Amino acid sequence: MEVLEAFGRLCLITVFAWSGGQKALGFRAFRGHLSATVPRLGRLSSGMLATAVPLMELGVATSLGLPRLVSAGLSAALLLLAAFTVYLLSLVRTRPDASCGCAGASRTPVSGAHLLRNALLLALTAGTWWATVSTSAPSRSSYVLVAAPAAVTGITLLYLAELVPLLRSTHVK
Repeated sequence: MEVLEAFGRLCLITVFAWSGGQKALGFRAFRGHLSATVPRLGRLSSGMLATAVPLMELGVATSLGLPRLVSAGLSAALLLLAAFTVYLLSLVRTRPDASCGCAGASRTPVSGAHLLRNALLLALTAGTWWATVSTSAPSRSSYVLVAAPAAVTGITLLYLAELVPLLRSTHVK
């Protein structure tokens, strides 16, 4: 259980830190994305949301790294992932040509791969929470053991939609 908790926390830290950091670095593009995909927001509200989202993501990443705030971080991760999944569902239905804006600016249109990624992240968050309440805190060796695989998994999940075309098999005739 310790290893599962360590893996889940590090994977989620990677996802939320990377996603929040990319949105902050490409703030103008992210704000433009929100203005285009949520037209009822208006300029002022899209700027506030574009500021709030990366701050919340970076806050989740930070809280998952602090032992006393892990439960709060997992709760916030579940809420953010659920809200973002609803946003993705609405984009798939109304604007399938739009990017998800998952990690800032992207040209990849929203697709089922984004929904699958979010479902996997929701399951990972729930599993991490379960591991957190089922055992004592992970040892340092657990974190060392899973640090690289958790980071690779987090980035892979974050960019799953971009990787799907590479993973599809091509038939040679």
